[in-house]
Amino acid sequence: MTTLKGIKGDQIRYLDQDPVVQGITSGTWASGGSYNTPRSSGAASGDIPSAILAGGESGADYTANTELYNGSVWTEVNNLNAQRGIAGMAGNSTAAIFIGGDSPPVSGVTATTAVESWDGTNWTEIADLNVAKAQGAAFGIQTAALWVSGEVPPGNTVTNQVESWNGTSWTEVAEVNTARRAMSGFGSYTSGLISGGLSPSLVANVESWNGSAWTETTDVNTARLNFGSSGNNNTDGLIYGGGTPSGTVNTEYWNGSVWTEVNNLATAIQRLGSGFQGTSSSALASSGQGPSTVTEEWTTAPTNSLALQEGMMWFNSTSQTLKGYGLAAGISVATWASGGNMNTGGNQLSGAGTQTAGISSGGEVGPSTTYANSELYNGSAWTAGPALNTPRAQLTGSTSGTQTATMIALGRTAPGNVANAESFDGSVWTNLTSANTARRGNPGGAGIQTASLVFGGNIPPAVGNTESWDGSAWTELNDLNTARSDLGGAGLQTAALAVGGSGPTGNTEIWNGTSWTEVNNLNTARQGLIAAGTNTDALAFGGNAPVGNTEYWNGSSWTEVNDLATPRSNLGGLGSSTAALAFGASPTTITEEWTATAAVTTFTTS
Repeated sequence: MTTLKGIKGDQIRYLDQDPVVQGITSGTWASGGSYNTPRSSGAASGDIPSAILAGGESGADYTANTELYNGSVWTEVNNLNAQRGIAGMAGNSTAAIFIGGDSPPVSGVTATTAVESWDGTNWTEIADLNVAKAQGAAFGIQTAALWVSGEVPPGNTVTNQVESWNGTSWTEVAEVNTARRAMSGFGSYTSGLISGGLSPSLVANVESWNGSAWTETTDVNTARLNFGSSGNNNTDGLIYGGGTPSGTVNTEYWNGSVWTEVNNLATAIQRLGSGFQGTSSSALASSGQGPSTVTEEWTTAPTNSLALQEGMMWFNSTSQTLKGYGLAAGISVATWASGGNMNTGGNQLSGAGTQTAGISSGGEVGPSTTYANSELYNGSAWTAGPALNTPRAQLTGSTSGTQTATMIALGRTAPGNVANAESFDGSVWTNLTSANTARRGNPGGAGIQTASLVFGGNIPPAVGNTESWDGSAWTELNDLNTARSDLGGAGLQTAALAVGGSGPTGNTEIWNGTSWTEVNNLNTARQGLIAAGTNTDALAFGGNAPVGNTEYWNGSSWTEVNDLATPRSNLGGLGSSTAALAFGASPTTITEEWTATAAVTTFTTS
């Protein structure tokens, strides 16, 4: 007999097929039709099932070849008027423009100002660019497009120049903040995004376009060049493949504020077609290094499919089986596994980023020694990072930030409390405006580098103070209901989770952007713990006495899951409910990795 513990559905459905996982995180790549002319660095546009690919490097030279995709087969159609590669394209399979790029020979930079227009049958030369340029990012439609950054002669000189197309002529508009080449972009004439590339070294920088200006926003998790992208505005899109500089299969989804790792390509593809202007739920990857003829298709579940939801149970009449879906079927059977040891470790650390691209900041050993250390984790090993400007422990920060875009604040120095904050851009720490209330005691933290929340801590006494950071200034907001220090914090600036803390307490509070609300307590009250995830989907782990207890939060209640292998308190941690890291806690430098997914379980009855 099977116990249905953790499955919260209040009814059992009768279905002839299983529900499906929906949403971007459930998207997958599958093989598509091979194109006819092997090439790399072609220019592409469209989506599934209607796309166009033109130009690129084929063998020792550039090609003028053009192919159309119908969802299963590529067909050769009329060629470009001139052979070109590392160019841009905007539009779709029946109405597109092919922009700039290099002309033969392949060796050297022979950028051109030429632009051609596609009417579904033929290419026609139209008004030239103002500046000859290759390896830029293009997005938009045939009559309203942007050609962004890239390289200009001589050599590989990068430029921050941007040109806008109104269907008749090209006009220079606001320049990007970071000149680069070999990046990718997606979006429209008035709402776009560029990311990654070379400037002149590899960068993870992301910039958002609002129709008149460029604004730096959250970096990608994996810096890369010559990759693919898909999306029709600056708040919803994908990037995939490319070089790091070695080839990568990584795919990341952008929701307008953070990048999330989703399912990988089957094949690492570099030098992809310069960006299909599809969507985050329908994309193509093609025209890769080799040159190859590989095409992969990204799709998500149809919106008219019955969606799997945590807690759902159903009887599949086709297979005659009773099934359930939930974290009790997945996370509860996951365990912590050993990761790479830290170089220094210590107590009272701050963490941000992901399980494969994380950062640890500060720390201490004993009451008189605080560290300025930072360490970077790549999924298997820690390396020393740049030193903080102010050595500190018992600090907090933007726990949902990234390895290359994070903020730390508050904490304890050797003599006392600090209020100052620092930001990290992947290479240096920069001092920021100080918070209003100096405090230590591991206050809770949530949010990203430019939109963060800090709460609680110890002056002494323990306080409930909540402050919001907007990238330039701190604002006092409503206090926690329970003043406390040494608590766990997770989530975003407008949707945060505060859990546990001094007492010790099991109190849990949810932040909605205005006020805190008491919700269900932890099963094990504790302080000196870590929270990772969001305010509706999180883990809490470690804490005093010390303990290894790990609990999962589903937005309404906590469930005990498998413990840390090494019980510890005042540790560092980061990540999500399905991919977390636990590290440090003096005297250990041990790192543990938690990896889990929700799953479908088939139940037997008797």
